[in-house]
Amino acid sequence: MPRSAGLTSRERVRRALRGDAVDRPPFAVWRHFYPDENEGAERLAGTTIAFTTRHRLDIVKYNPRAHYHAEPWGTAYRYAGAARPTLVRYAVRRPDDWRKIGRKPVSAPAFRELLDGLRRVRVALPDVPLLATIFTPLGVLERLGGKERLLADLRARPDAVLAALDAVAETFAALARACVETADGIFLATTSWAQRDTLDQGEYARFGRPFDLRVLAGARGAALNVLHVCGPNARVVELARYDVTAVSWNPRLAGNPNLAAFQGATADRGAIGGLSDAALLARSPAAARREIAEGLAQTRGRRWLAAGGCTIPPESRPEAIDAARDALIPNEKTSP
Repeated sequence: MPRSAGLTSRERVRRALRGDAVDRPPFAVWRHFYPDENEGAERLAGTTIAFTTRHRLDIVKYNPRAHYHAEPWGTAYRYAGAARPTLVRYAVRRPDDWRKIGRKPVSAPAFRELLDGLRRVRVALPDVPLLATIFTPLGVLERLGGKERLLADLRARPDAVLAALDAVAETFAALARACVETADGIFLATTSWAQRDTLDQGEYARFGRPFDLRVLAGARGAALNVLHVCGPNARVVELARYDVTAVSWNPRLAGNPNLAAFQGATADRGAIGGLSDAALLARSPAAARREIAEGLAQTRGRRWLAAGGCTIPPESRPEAIDAARDALIPNEKTSP
């Protein structure tokens, strides 16, 4: 692979995702930091900056509080030390509550905290592309009422759910506009709603796609908008037609295209992914190095950003993360 010395992370990512030669494919992973994410923007930004610097990551996908996107409507979670947060209450507890879901301002406390954190990371890491985490409106509604209620109500009470989707889409389009004043783009995550066994094609066309596109429109013109299509059997290639620079997904899950198949089906979208949770949790770095080698073979190092398939486990081993990054560097010596 031709080498281009002295690239910043921003230059490396930009060139790699459009298919140009780079010194090495870019690399990034992202995770939640419990309990730091619940202790204010300054604390979480500092932890995120340290993690990015420690592992020499080429993108910061800023992970705010795990369920920040549902807080403005009243969903609450409890944090307890390093444990994952647990649900206290949903905002929507009965079908009629969907009609109470209105548009929220960017000044809502959870949104202000996200924007504050983004600004702090940008100041500290000006040459590293920065992405703001935003969820699709269906993903937000799931956090407002739970998956079972939302599935039942979008089929039994579609008008009420559509009205709530409208309000949430307007809210997050405005938040996306605010985020890209600081960030390079948004990272729009579908959670489970773009999996084929969650909604059929017609349902996604009605309840998913139009509202996804409205949120993305809020970030129109940003340099690096990324779509993350979560889980197995997901609409990865279909949704790659969205106006994004790259698509993030887990190519190792059943029913999903591998990196080569995705690149063969999409002429101008970057691919983000390739590392499994198992490789990042393994005691030996050999698994991470092997998966990087597989990614290089499938992509030839072009239009690819090596990353986890989703938010990596908090227990991921630092040695495995570093081994994956180092395996991307030509002629890098690695320990057994």
